[in-house]
Amino acid sequence: MGMDRHDKRIPWSTFLKDVFICSLGSYGGPEAHFGVFTDQLVTKKKYLTEEELAELIALTIILPGPSSTQTIVAVGHKVGGQGLALLTMLAWSLPVLVLMTLLSFLIPFLGNITGFKEGLRYIGPMAVGFIFIAAFRIGKSVIKDKITFL
Repeated sequence: MGMDRHDKRIPWSTFLKDVFICSLGSYGGPEAHFGVFTDQLVTKKKYLTEEELAELIALTIILPGPSSTQTIVAVGHKVGGQGLALLTMLAWSLPVLVLMTLLSFLIPFLGNITGFKEGLRYIGPMAVGFIFIAAFRIGKSVIKDKITFL
């Protein structure tokens, strides 16, 4: 029996870099997050299968709290145990915490920049697009027949 991806040890730094990349590209809510997780963690890096990710998503959706954060932490736990799960939480949440803190202090200055407020109106439609793409990707992986589609 050969080694599969579950038998090999993945360097924590590599996994945390991938989580950080997910955190930078995951705006639009849990639906968009799950699309990014599928693309980055399943398709590109193969840390887990689409079925395993779908199971984790289903489990975390029924739990109270932020399901996308719980899902990415669960993936971290699956890949490297409790220590990596904790670091995954930090790698996932730190970028947005830093960005939102910076924006809170810079908003008076940014508001005076020509076109800044006008550009903000595109955020909503972009988020809808991210959610649509994520729903399509997740649906493609879990819908296998006409009954499930209906």
